[in-house]
Amino acid sequence: MLILSFASEAEGGVFAFEPGFMIWSAVTFALLVGVLWKLGWGPLTQMIEEREQKIRADIAAAEQARKEADAAMAEYQRKLDEAAAEAKKTLEAAREAAERAKQSIIDEAESQADALKARAEKDIAAARDRAIADLRAQVVDLAVTISRKVVSAKIDEKEHERLASEVLAKAGDLN
Repeated sequence: MLILSFASEAEGGVFAFEPGFMIWSAVTFALLVGVLWKLGWGPLTQMIEEREQKIRADIAAAEQARKEADAAMAEYQRKLDEAAAEAKKTLEAAREAAERAKQSIIDEAESQADALKARAEKDIAAARDRAIADLRAQVVDLAVTISRKVVSAKIDEKEHERLASEVLAKAGDLN
């Protein structure tokens, strides 16, 4: 503060107007602005323009990448939809094939069951016919046997009842 008070007293104050100092200050300022304009402003604006162009190029590239990504996503979705439709068709075809196979198996089983039933009925009828034939043969044999006994022996009423009971008992054993 002391230095300022001496300067202000000797030269007329801190805020004293000195035209030479003012001119040299203006010239120095103009030279400094000119040098900075020539050496600093051109490269600075060029750097700013390059940065602006790079940012615009990056924005354009990002926009292009987004469009490509959207197109790829649409293609992926289309392929996914096609795959889902194909899977649905395949599943439906498999379901229909399974239904046909099921019906074929049922038809074949019914056919085999009918054939088995017919064969069983045929076997039962043949067995019944054999049993009837065997029974007739035995009845004929019994009748012949009774006839022989009746012819060979004179029988009375009691003997006749005994022989009839014996034949009937043998006939009961046949059943």
